[in-house]
Amino acid sequence: MLSKKIKNNNGITLVALVITIIILLILATISIQSLTNIGLFKKAQEAKEKTQNAEENQAKTLNEYEDELNKYISGDVKKPVKKVSDNIGSVLSTTDNTELEDAYGNKIVVPAGFKIVSDSTTNNAQTVNQGIVIEDATKTAEGTATSTSGSQFVWIPVGKIYTDVAKTDANAKTIELGRYSFDSSTGAKNTYSGSWVEEDKGDKNTILKNYGNTIAKNITNFKNSVTTNGGYYIGRYEARQKNGKLTVVKTDGVFNNITQPNAAIQAQNMYNSSKFTSDLMNSYAWDTATLFLQTCGEEKYSIKTSVNNSLASKGTNSSDYTGTRDTVCNVYDMASNVYEWTTETSDSSHGPCITRGGSYDDYGSSDFYTSNRYSYDTSISRAFDGFRPLLFV
Repeated sequence: MLSKKIKNNNGITLVALVITIIILLILATISIQSLTNIGLFKKAQEAKEKTQNAEENQAKTLNEYEDELNKYISGDVKKPVKKVSDNIGSVLSTTDNTELEDAYGNKIVVPAGFKIVSDSTTNNAQTVNQGIVIEDATKTAEGTATSTSGSQFVWIPVGKIYTDVAKTDANAKTIELGRYSFDSSTGAKNTYSGSWVEEDKGDKNTILKNYGNTIAKNITNFKNSVTTNGGYYIGRYEARQKNGKLTVVKTDGVFNNITQPNAAIQAQNMYNSSKFTSDLMNSYAWDTATLFLQTCGEEKYSIKTSVNNSLASKGTNSSDYTGTRDTVCNVYDMASNVYEWTTETSDSSHGPCITRGGSYDDYGSSDFYTSNRYSYDTSISRAFDGFRPLLFV
């Protein structure tokens, strides 16, 4: 009797267990269907994807921050450019060159120790198309002015320059660095195709003629600098001298009666700086400056002849001079007063030295003008022979 009762209890227990399991399975199936119907799994998948996307975006942002930080560390970040109009009359840096921007967005680089000068009487240029003037304000270690202090140079812009705040093609002019000839009637520019050359000590492919004239320090460096910085400087005036020292100071006397080799020595040794280089005018510098003055200043300036018929001992800019002045975009006397030696070389050993521009000696002659070239011997030194230094940073 007891054994039968136990057996019945076990049977009931087993049946209950089976029924319980079946009920649980039914409930589980219903729960899964319910979860599926309300999109819980889909939402969970979407949440996973959003998390992954967020992690990827975060990683991308961190990488961008890291790149910007590296730029700051390496100095590649473009700093806000100072404005020309806000930096008139003061030395921007005695140790470094300083990049400025004019009101139209044009670039200019001021050499270490120089300042921009602008006034309401003789020079009010504050945009590059007007001819921005810089002045040497360098001092000795003792704090006194150097022998070149007060020398002035004009920025010759190269590339596209704007002449209005609206940067459109209609308000833009393009000055290309090059060697040019200009039509003697119209002044139209042509690429120079003659046999005279601009030799380069730094170019291994150059065959130096060794005619005794002095060539440029390094034309390749000059051209690279102009391309990088968008311009270069030429003396505002013809070379001047004070106590036998080269200057470009308007009140000093014209540095004439000098041979081409000696003119080159003077110009190339005018400055000894790791931040900029001085040199005698080369043919690229002369022709490109002529193009700039003609494009932004005086029409047909390339074929302008001398305005004076006797030596202006302090240039046509001097208050002592009462005749017509030769000035365009703040540059004086490229067509007048004295011929100017350059580093260009002719194809003749008897006359390898090249002068450019006009002079009082040929006043009234239409054969002697701003862009013309003339060749002379290395020993030539006359009252109407001078020169002009250039600077590049």
